[in-house]
Amino acid sequence: MKVLVYGSGGRDHCLADTYADSRHVDKVYFAPGNPGVLHTPKGKRGLIEPVKLEDFQKVADFCLEKGVDLVDVGSENPLEKGLVNVLNQAGVKTVGPKEAFVKLESDRAFTNDLLRRIGVSKPEYRIFDDPAAAKQYVRAIGYQVVVKANGLAAGKGAIVCEDTMDAEAAVEKIMVEKIFGDSGKRVVIEERKYGTEISFFAYLDGKHVMPLKMFAQDYKPAFDPDDHDSIREFGGNLNTGGTGCYCPHKLLSPWLVNRIIKEIVNPTVNAIYNDLGWDYRGVLYFGLNLDPYDSLDVFEINVRHGDPEWEVLARKLSTDIFEIGMAAWAGRLDQVKQVWNDQSYVDVIAMEGRSKAARGWNKGYPARYGKGHRIVGLDEIGKGVAVYFAGVDQDAEKGLVTFGGRVLHVVAGDATLEGAREKAYRSIRKIAFLDHNNDNMNCMRFRETIGL
Repeated sequence: MKVLVYGSGGRDHCLADTYADSRHVDKVYFAPGNPGVLHTPKGKRGLIEPVKLEDFQKVADFCLEKGVDLVDVGSENPLEKGLVNVLNQAGVKTVGPKEAFVKLESDRAFTNDLLRRIGVSKPEYRIFDDPAAAKQYVRAIGYQVVVKANGLAAGKGAIVCEDTMDAEAAVEKIMVEKIFGDSGKRVVIEERKYGTEISFFAYLDGKHVMPLKMFAQDYKPAFDPDDHDSIREFGGNLNTGGTGCYCPHKLLSPWLVNRIIKEIVNPTVNAIYNDLGWDYRGVLYFGLNLDPYDSLDVFEINVRHGDPEWEVLARKLSTDIFEIGMAAWAGRLDQVKQVWNDQSYVDVIAMEGRSKAARGWNKGYPARYGKGHRIVGLDEIGKGVAVYFAGVDQDAEKGLVTFGGRVLHVVAGDATLEGAREKAYRSIRKIAFLDHNNDNMNCMRFRETIGL
């Protein structure tokens, strides 16, 4: 069988890698892909092949020409722009929701109102189109909130606030300065909750739901809690698209899995199928919080796998992903048996840190970061440790170089979480990003506390 994974980041590379492990698959196309794949064993053997295709109709034509059996769309932006619609119209089988269904992720107000209507628990919230009214609201309520851009923002559209001044500043940044673009025309202001974050996933096939009975914990803050100098320089511990992840979650238990399915997943899927009448085939991602009082709340719903959650879940999953994908397309998820291995996995993300610019300095991700830094040390990574490429490019002289803020995912597994952490950190310390403007000093950074 042949599969095409559409995307270019770490999650999408991991999807391509996982499909390439299937006993049914002997070719995975990766479009538009990234050149890092060519530096992996599967890329060197041609098992995964990057294809520079971005036009949706050309993707469909390519699939028909090459006889692609299944396309998995990994990222939210092509889903929102209707790639699945174009592929389905051409007769190509897909994993991923159609354009109209992406509003579950792209319109927080719509999803919050849906959850409230069906009785699924979530933090108290209000929706605003006017920044002055939003600021007046946070002054009136006084308690801590999270201010969220209503549209897609690559996983970065939420600002966690300590006090009223923070909240007013967040409204100003999102609605007036438009730091997340048009996604900030409307905001959702939500009660800030404390507790433990849970990332929970389910596959849908238009008829059934297959909750993944395994969940992970994502790390959003840019810096470790004790990295006071960086937090002070950046004006707070900013949330990012994720700085690391581990699996299985420390709270994983059959009891909690069943509770999430009963209280969150089943009512939501029932509303999607029956109230909204959607033929949804793909992944749902539930961002949850379990607080100290045992209250389980939904923070967000996304329409694709998480990043970096999928990088650890995929390593732990032993069920053939091609069989899952085809079952999601054909309405046969009720016939799929989930199998998970006994290992623990840790993903530590290598990010662009402080580097020298033409004038002055780049602070590094999640602020302005440099590009074109040569990546070295990958050939020193031992067996059993996976490297998934995100923000990379190929330079004619330097070879593989940095291109994004989050550059690499280093994923290690072991019989214990402690062993997985040790392998991941031992491996990532062998990698360096050489700052060509600063005597080739290493400008890579990563968090030290993933999995603690």
